[in-house]
Amino acid sequence: MLMLLSLAGGMLLWRPWKTDAAETEPATSEWVAVEPRLLEQRLGLVGRIQPSRQETLGAPFEGVIREVLAREGQSVDAGQVLIRLDPGQIDIQLRQAQAELLKAQREANQLRNWDSSSDVFRARRAVQTARTTLENTETNLRDTRMLFARGIVARMEVDTMAQLVRTQQQDLLAAQEELHIVETRGQGVDREIVEMELVNAQARHQALLAQRDRQAVTAPFAGFVARPSVPDGGKALSVQPGVLVSQGTPLLSVIGREHIQVLSRVEEMDLHRLRVGMPVQIAGDGFAGQVLGGHIESIAVQGNAMDVQGAAAYYDVVASVDASLTDLSKHVRLGMSARLTVILYRNEQGIAVPPDALRIDAGGASYVLHRATLDALPSKIVVKPGQAIAQGVEVQGLDVGYVQTGYGQSRARAR
Repeated sequence: MLMLLSLAGGMLLWRPWKTDAAETEPATSEWVAVEPRLLEQRLGLVGRIQPSRQETLGAPFEGVIREVLAREGQSVDAGQVLIRLDPGQIDIQLRQAQAELLKAQREANQLRNWDSSSDVFRARRAVQTARTTLENTETNLRDTRMLFARGIVARMEVDTMAQLVRTQQQDLLAAQEELHIVETRGQGVDREIVEMELVNAQARHQALLAQRDRQAVTAPFAGFVARPSVPDGGKALSVQPGVLVSQGTPLLSVIGREHIQVLSRVEEMDLHRLRVGMPVQIAGDGFAGQVLGGHIESIAVQGNAMDVQGAAAYYDVVASVDASLTDLSKHVRLGMSARLTVILYRNEQGIAVPPDALRIDAGGASYVLHRATLDALPSKIVVKPGQAIAQGVEVQGLDVGYVQTGYGQSRARAR
């Protein structure tokens, strides 16, 4: 009897446990091994290889090409002469500018020493002469009046002498006004105008001198010679001796050999996932079998293109290649298309579980059913979900072992 009661109690205890196990382990569930491994989250972009440093060299002045000392594709050093121009035209302009400079210097020097100039001396002598003449006439008038009082001269002579004094007084006032006008020429607006004209003449002369000194077009840095880009529909200039070029005409381009970059673009929906400095892997059909390392150098702050419906903008992304152009294989060329793989997230020793292995308890905490070995009993392990990656969902708080999957599929069937 005691044995029957024990067996019945055991059956009662066993039936609820089997029911829970049936709910915990769906028919489609399986145990998947988990262990620390490399976890990465990636974003794929497409772009084109271009130089990170490029400078187009234009003609410094209008003139005729005298020598062409570099060809397209040639490796050049910093300061190496690439093209020489004939300075004949610039020499004419330089002489004209020098003549204008000399005239401006002469006028400025005159006004700077205006008090001792010939014009001021002449005006001062005129004032002195008018004053002396007036003083002599006034003396004669006094003498004439004395003679008239004695009855020696007629009244008419006194009146004539008095009229002459008044005339000479006006002449003295006019000479003094003229002196004032002449003296003020060396000050105020006139002086400022002359000084500004001198500054302009000096600037023009210095600019032409600098242009003439650049008759030898040199490489600004070490790199490779390339054909300069021309606007759409434009015609490329044939750079050869005897060709007349105007100032600013593109002659050659120099591409830096130290660094290259990849220009790509990203859609606005993925823009928030990128950060400057993120590592990048670069591959391409033109250099198959070789993967270049790099990092994101810059991200545009303004969109430059729209899709067909005008709903999404694209933003330029520049990725810098770690290796220099000279260190890369001969198969890597500028202008090649490239595929970029941006490493958005990386964890060398992370643990990821399939999405359907995650469960949520009544308190809202995420957990998994875990076994240290396939023979061990399952246990509930509370975990903290992290990044969603290709391998599943990264979790924290889980050890090496096995987790049960199929939970999401079972719940979907139940709903």
